[in-house]
Amino acid sequence: MSDLQRMIDPQSIAIVGLSADPAKHGNRVLRHLRELGFTGKVHGVNPNMSDVDGVDMAAAVDELGTPPDLVICAVPAAAVTPVVDRCSGVGGMVVFAGGFAESGEEGRRRENELKSAAAAVGVRVLGPNSGGIIRPGVGLAASFLTCLDRPSGEIRAGPVALITQSGGTGSFLHNLAAEQGSGLAISISTGNEADVRLGHAVAAAASLDEVRVVVVVLETVRDGPGFVDAVRGCVAVGKPVVACRLGSGRRGQELMTTHTGAMAIPATVLSGVLETLGVHSAETPGEAFEVADAVARLGPIGPRVGVVTHSGGLAILLSDLAERHNLTLPPPSSELADSLAPSLDHGTADNPLDMGGIIGGPSRFSDVVEVVASSGEYDVVLAASSAHPPAHTSQRVDALLALQPEVPVLHLWMAGDQGATGLTRLRDAGDPVCTDPRVAVRALATATADASPAVDRPSPLLGPLEEWGLPLVDRVQAAGAEEAADAADAIGYPIVVKVESPHIAHKTEIGGVVLALDNRQRVMEAYASIIGRAGQAGIQTDEVRVEPYRPGLEMIVGGIVDPQMGPIVSVGFGGIYTELLGDVAYAPAPVTEDEAKGMIDRLRMGPLLEGARGPEPADVAELARIVSNMGRGIASGRYREVEINPLIWDGDWVAVDWLAR
Repeated sequence: MSDLQRMIDPQSIAIVGLSADPAKHGNRVLRHLRELGFTGKVHGVNPNMSDVDGVDMAAAVDELGTPPDLVICAVPAAAVTPVVDRCSGVGGMVVFAGGFAESGEEGRRRENELKSAAAAVGVRVLGPNSGGIIRPGVGLAASFLTCLDRPSGEIRAGPVALITQSGGTGSFLHNLAAEQGSGLAISISTGNEADVRLGHAVAAAASLDEVRVVVVVLETVRDGPGFVDAVRGCVAVGKPVVACRLGSGRRGQELMTTHTGAMAIPATVLSGVLETLGVHSAETPGEAFEVADAVARLGPIGPRVGVVTHSGGLAILLSDLAERHNLTLPPPSSELADSLAPSLDHGTADNPLDMGGIIGGPSRFSDVVEVVASSGEYDVVLAASSAHPPAHTSQRVDALLALQPEVPVLHLWMAGDQGATGLTRLRDAGDPVCTDPRVAVRALATATADASPAVDRPSPLLGPLEEWGLPLVDRVQAAGAEEAADAADAIGYPIVVKVESPHIAHKTEIGGVVLALDNRQRVMEAYASIIGRAGQAGIQTDEVRVEPYRPGLEMIVGGIVDPQMGPIVSVGFGGIYTELLGDVAYAPAPVTEDEAKGMIDRLRMGPLLEGARGPEPADVAELARIVSNMGRGIASGRYREVEINPLIWDGDWVAVDWLAR
């Protein structure tokens, strides 16, 4: 954070490329800084201009005297690196220009030159291809985005921070916030991330006191370990993270490379990482902001959710959504149900509570909300106002705003244009309010989620696989048919014989595995067959592995050092299921045993581990320990890939085949 402090809270700014042309980015930045009320010093840099609208000008940044905290580089791509060369002592730089890594080989060369120049002079760079930084609370408008063209009074500070790799998405969300009477505490558009990465921006935003929730709109993660650390830092200080992932489909990933030059991470891997970190997902940027804004206004709450509505259909929909998001909707006690009975008109005193008819007076809805919120049986109440007589709206909102509930109330306002004035009044009052039931339920799921406590990460294991606590099958290496048969006699039948060679990653693909051998002669025949098939595949070896045959439920446990995300651990169903179903969960390594258990719980076929359809229930706690140990091992840095496939449950867990690079 200290590296970015001057960038997000500058006392002095230099605009490189400032001109008198109001259509140019530099002039737009100057105008927006003044409109938002920036009180620091503003300089202009342009060797061809001596004066622009009363701003002190210089021919280069290093001719300003004292280096500014922030340089806004509003010049074409080819001119950026020469500017960087003269920024020694500058706190940070925003680079608007495109034409770098996203544009092809020449652009990648230009971006590498930019990185080298920034490192040489010691300046932090946001971008290139960045939409800049907007922080209304301090008048910072280091951006050319069109959202700043609206009246400055509508560009408000709010409780949500936005970190996005897409400048246009940032502009949209500022406009959405303004439309809803809210705002953003800060938005940072990271662009190509030549220097300042997603994790740096998340950490910087979360350090601000005014930020309560962080929204991340991401296409990829270029520095996985840094991003993981930043998100864990947010969770540690009680600031939830809501993410919207762009580019999860094939075509989206293709477009992504031409947008910010980003390399795609498989959607399943990134989704698993986000889920393990406790990041809450949204399907669109707008949904992400609305969820975050509601969560910020609710604050942290307990898990017991009470729902009040006067629409049976909405009650059913909210029940479905709550189940999908694992929300707890405990039924009211008999005492509470009895006290609510006089307020119901052919409704149901359940949870969701359906009040039934709505003609019984404009205050009846708020009366019921207050009773439920003051019952002591719920930690939060979702007050779902659907269509009602327009004449009731004003009095209904009066009563809702006058409530003194003992727990927070989230308003789901679905009254349409007939109730639009009520929606505006609730928002103007600063109450948490949504208009979409999906947003409301996601917000409650986010706000009620147990924050992951700060835990000491497991220490990496440094030794070979056995020392990682991974249960490898007993095995004997043999070079020759007689030697293989002797090993089989010693181990006991039935036996498996497998080809052994560092040049064969997947033995079954060349016919290098023979199962369930029950006598010495069959072992010798299997040896000859396996060695022959290896030779046909171009692999010269005379070694096989002889081990006991142990059929059972097959799992796959793996670890890999991803070039973007860093160490990743995975667990899923192995054998034929690996390729057919892809039922695998991923997480950043290392993981605790509790986090590993959470990964296992996410598997679609998880009920098989509990004994569904007949098999003996597996020891899931031991499986979680194995996954945690695999994560510790891959995080140690000794290997770049380790895979156990399959890890078999037959009353005990045992790894019967593995690969390590």
